[in-house]
Amino acid sequence: MNEPRTARSTAEMPDPRSPAVDLAPYQCWTRLRTSRTGRIVTMHAGRIEVRPLNYVADGHSIVVQTSSEVVLAAAADRRPVVFEVDEHDGWSVWSVVVRGTASVMDEDELMDGAHLRSMLAVTNGTRVRIHPDEVTGRLFDQAP
Repeated sequence: MNEPRTARSTAEMPDPRSPAVDLAPYQCWTRLRTSRTGRIVTMHAGRIEVRPLNYVADGHSIVVQTSSEVVLAAAADRRPVVFEVDEHDGWSVWSVVVRGTASVMDEDELMDGAHLRSMLAVTNGTRVRIHPDEVTGRLFDQAP
């Protein structure tokens, strides 16, 4: 007989029989502030494109620095994008998805002196800000 799995990895699991829980927006932003690498998804030349990027959560927006033509074209056209970040610690896995619009940044300053660097050692990277329309997240229990 299969017993329901019991979530044991985190106090955020309100139902011990459920292996997953939706995250509140503040929980999503807390997690976004602890990670540094995510993936941006956009349409380019009729195709869905995914690019890994380093980022910082700057207030309630996401900032990346990139030289990717795919990302820069989306930002120049202020196209919709999806940005996803996930992490695991051996006990639980979380995933946060940010849906919004990308734009090229006019300013270089980040809030609270946050440090941002490109994933590649490039000197001509352009900063792009993702303005969220929706932020959702899920926490998954991985405990046996």
